[in-house]
Amino acid sequence: MRLFFSILFIYILFLIQVSFGQFPLDLTILGLVIFSLYDTAVSSLILGIWTGILWGLINPIYFGFPIIITTIIAYACNSIHRFIYKQRVYLIGIVLVVLIFKYLIGLIFTHSQIRFTNWLLSVIVLIAIALPLEILITKLFYR
Repeated sequence: MRLFFSILFIYILFLIQVSFGQFPLDLTILGLVIFSLYDTAVSSLILGIWTGILWGLINPIYFGFPIIITTIIAYACNSIHRFIYKQRVYLIGIVLVVLIFKYLIGLIFTHSQIRFTNWLLSVIVLIAIALPLEILITKLFYR
C-alpha cells in the first residue's frame, strides 16, 4: 500500500513540476531520490520506472531513455543508502550529484537546450526544498 501512495506522491510532484512550464524544476527526481533512500530496492526500481515514464511524457522523442536514467538513479540512491547514507545532511550532496548526472546525460545524449543559469537556479531551489520535503515524506510514509 505504501508503494501505491509513493507512486501517487511522485505523480503529484510531476503535476507540480509540469505546472512551472519551461523552468527546469525536477521535483520528481527529488522525490525519487528521497523515496529510494528509504525504500527497498524493488520499490525503488518501480518508482524509477514510474518516474521515467512520467519524465518521458514531457519529451516523447526519447521515451525509453528517461526510464533507463531514472532507474539507474533509483538503484544508485538505494545502494548509497545501504552503504554510506547515515544523516539527512548527506541528502544535499546526493541530490547535487544526481542533478549534475542528469544534466550531463541530457547534454551528451539528448542535446538538451537548458541554459546553465536556469539549471543552476533550479538546483539551488531543489537543494533549498530537499530537507523539508524529506522531513515531510518521512513523516507521511515511514513513521
